[in-house]
Amino acid sequence: MTTKTMRRHDARIMALSALFCWEVGKFSPEEAFSGVARDFFDAPGAADKVTHYNYAGKLFLAAVNNVSEIDNAISRASQGWPISRMPRIDLSILRLALAEANYLKEVPLEVVIDEALELSKEFSTHASPRFVNGVLMGIFREMGYVPKSTK
Repeated sequence: MTTKTMRRHDARIMALSALFCWEVGKFSPEEAFSGVARDFFDAPGAADKVTHYNYAGKLFLAAVNNVSEIDNAISRASQGWPISRMPRIDLSILRLALAEANYLKEVPLEVVIDEALELSKEFSTHASPRFVNGVLMGIFREMGYVPKSTK
């Protein structure tokens, strides 16, 4: 993983943490992000993490500000799995990936999918990557895009 990729991965972890706190803790977006950022910067290596802050903030706000539209897409693609029954971490990963793909548009779709799968392996259950991949592929196919390859 390159340094830039690693920084983006760390930014995604920060945004995912804030999104999960916002969803589960019912915090305001400002409270969720600032709380996660505070913990993030208190951890070892904080000086290296300053570069993650801006991207994480943009990604988090893109997900929060477009949550209704994102959730509609997830609902359409997750046949038989209402959002209310989804594990909150998987829902947060899906929201993050869709925000990055549809609103930030700074990285190729293959990277968005790969990162979502990595996050699901890192933070959810063994079944999560398959579920996340299936939902994302359903949404992206609906949009007319089929990535070249994913993990």
